[in-house]
Amino acid sequence: MTQEIKRKLTRQTMIDKGYELINTYGYHAVSVDRIIDDADLTKGAFYYHFKDKHHFVETIIQERVSKEIHSNFIEPLNERGNPLFILSDLMHEKLLKDKSLDQNLGCPLINFINDLSHEPNEYKLQAQLKEIFDDWKIALINFLYRGIEGLYLNRHIDTEATAEFIIASFEGIRTLKKVTPNNGIFYNYIQQLKNYLDTLKIPKEEAEAQRYHLADN
Repeated sequence: MTQEIKRKLTRQTMIDKGYELINTYGYHAVSVDRIIDDADLTKGAFYYHFKDKHHFVETIIQERVSKEIHSNFIEPLNERGNPLFILSDLMHEKLLKDKSLDQNLGCPLINFINDLSHEPNEYKLQAQLKEIFDDWKIALINFLYRGIEGLYLNRHIDTEATAEFIIASFEGIRTLKKVTPNNGIFYNYIQQLKNYLDTLKIPKEEAEAQRYHLADN
């Protein structure tokens, strides 16, 4: 194994361990020494890759938190079809079937926001987290617009408010899972989400009228 590969593996080991520890115990409870000890690495190895804890957490947000949101919740929104089915199926998959997400730890994005939102000197980290949220919201807004254009959704819905509500409710239920072992709250949430999504449907008569108008043109 070359030195370059070893360095990359060491860096990834520290990022993964730091992500796990901070997501579990919180930003303030996890020191650089704790990360080094748990990763079974040296202080020299840590400071070879990262200037300080701030730089380390900045990297974790970029390479773990952001990637989780993009791969699990933004990229699936590129699927074409009925957005109501796509969203409810996505939430069901991520809450009840996807074993790569540790639901007992809640949502990493919310965990990091809670830890860092009131830190007076961590504006860059806060901005990173807000950017992830904004990316997700924009992706959902565009997803909803496609649903309107496809005559699945009512054209009068407030797409921005709807996107914010979907994110807030989903992240909220993941956070609540931290205090209960009962998956029943997920089933209840998914059912209520479906009920909410039903209110976004375009009225059948309006959809038929618009299809007739488009065909006539």
